Amino acid sequence: MPPRPIWKGAISFGLVSIPVKTYGAISEHKTGLRLMCPKDKSPLSFKRVCPKEGREIPWDEVVRGYEVQKGKYILITPKELEALELQSGRLVEVFQFVDADKLDAVYYDNSYYLIPDEHGEKPYYLMREALEQNNKRSYEGAILMTTLHYADEVRTPRDFPELKKPPEVEKEELELASQLIKIMKKPFNFKEYRDRYQEALMKLVEAKMKGKEEVVELRVPEIKPTKNLMEALKASIKAQERR
Repeated sequence: MPPRPIWKGAISFGLVSIPVKTYGAISEHKTGLRLMCPKDKSPLSFKRVCPKEGREIPWDEVVRGYEVQKGKYILITPKELEALELQSGRLVEVFQFVDADKLDAVYYDNSYYLIPDEHGEKPYYLMREALEQNNKRSYEGAILMTTLHYADEVRTPRDFPELKKPPEVEKEELELASQLIKIMKKPFNFKEYRDRYQEALMKLVEAKMKGKEEVVELRVPEIKPTKNLMEALKASIKAQERR
């Protein structure tokens, strides 16, 4: 069964309007674990309870509030929030083009596939081919939209005191580290990496479904700081060369 679109609107490309549907590009591994009552094995439920009145508040009465100071809120109603929606709320407007390698990865948020909606096929494919001709690649035939964080949402690492006084690095240590990087560099293949936690969880669930008690061995790796960088780097290079 194909996924449902999470949003419908249009791409505004100059004076061209392209009707599109939006689908999430990511389907994350969900554990599916619920919070349960251990006595009767029932899932726990959560209610919206007013701590002063002690009663459950139905959704149609719920409003949102902005805390202006400790314990003091300004209430904002759903209608007031709707009025704040930007005029482009149903529009993906193209303001400029930029090479992907000019954007720091820290700004990336979520990715979505833009798929042509009714009467949008021709302008959609026109835009896709024009992007490809200008080295702005589509993703497996679809236009990929990735939302970005705003500049003031990204924290700067310059505030960390540990980064303000870096220790001196010896020339030979740097050469060995560079050599190790070159040895370990190879084309990236996503399929080489698996969600081992999810695999172990499903193995445990399947064993319990069959009435078996799966023995889970807890392995906590011991983390020790490297005392001799030179020896550690040389050993790492030898280990990589043997692979």
